[in-house]
Amino acid sequence: MKKRKIRVYMQYPWIRPDSSYYKNIVEYPADLVEYVNYKKQKKVEVIGSSKKFEIIRIIKNIIRKFLEILRIPNLTYTVHAEKADLIHCAHCLSLNRKPWVVDTEVYHRVAATGKIAYSKLGKWIIKKMLESPYCKKIICWTEDCKKTFEEAFPGNKKILDKIEILHFALPLPKIKKIKHKGLRILFVARWFDAKGGRQTLEVFDRLSKKYPQLEFWFICPTPEKFKKKYGKNPKIKIMDLVPQEKLFREIYPACDIFFYPGFGDSYGFAVPEAMSFGLPIVTTNTFAKREIVGKAGFLVELPKDWKGYKDMNEKLLNDLMEKTEILIKNKELRKKMGEKGRKRVQNGLFSIKRRNEKLRRIYEEALKDIG
Repeated sequence: MKKRKIRVYMQYPWIRPDSSYYKNIVEYPADLVEYVNYKKQKKVEVIGSSKKFEIIRIIKNIIRKFLEILRIPNLTYTVHAEKADLIHCAHCLSLNRKPWVVDTEVYHRVAATGKIAYSKLGKWIIKKMLESPYCKKIICWTEDCKKTFEEAFPGNKKILDKIEILHFALPLPKIKKIKHKGLRILFVARWFDAKGGRQTLEVFDRLSKKYPQLEFWFICPTPEKFKKKYGKNPKIKIMDLVPQEKLFREIYPACDIFFYPGFGDSYGFAVPEAMSFGLPIVTTNTFAKREIVGKAGFLVELPKDWKGYKDMNEKLLNDLMEKTEILIKNKELRKKMGEKGRKRVQNGLFSIKRRNEKLRRIYEEALKDIG
């Protein structure tokens, strides 16, 4: 049977997305899928400037505070919906009387904040929108995301039966390894505390004293007091955010291990990105990490007495160091884990081909009753 062309309007709650998830959907679309509002854009930009990222963060926080007062989730209306067969809502809910699907990394992200999503009014609005006959599919990024919907709406088949799992996907890069002496360990994040920035710098500092042949690259907007404390160590190079193209061209290929606690992740795109370059992973066993990392790295359990992002828990620091040291000492294991990560991008969980086949089916099923 000949496939039909599907025209999709990618609707964002903000003016444009700042996410590799959507960048890779619209730039590497499924077969005969056209994103009608993408043509006018040159490319989906993933912010690579610490200053710009901070300005946007402040603006978004002001808007979120206002929406928290109203308890209104991310409701959108697509003005030019007539150009598309289907609306794909990115972390938002459509007011259009037209078939739409919604995707999110966790339940409460369909609202500006968790306070809205779990408030009486906010949750009631979300429930009504998701039960709507116009809402055809709920796309969860991970199995753990699906669980958040099951916890929010236990036993609600009108909502839960619409759920599909669709992972982030990215093209497999050609690796042109940049030669360097010794080993280089990398951390990349856009949020300092939530991603484990302070713990990472401490681990890097301790490892540098034990293994003087190591280098550490730390890429993240970093508070001045941490720059002053750890910037004195010549083995630790602290950098602000860099453009994604530079990250792929000059950073990942020049490193050997990806170290990333990622406490506050609901996904963590940097992990599969690093895996695509064959870097073994050291991270924590937090939200969806086991599903994402698989056998491509080590997962460290958070101690029972861990108090949160700012807790410099000695057991946690020691466990992170221990797993990293295993990779430092074992070249064969680094290679083996790196190959497993590459395979997950080539034809596994993060494969563009696999993602597109599933996304095409989701769109087709969303339109099957339309004719």
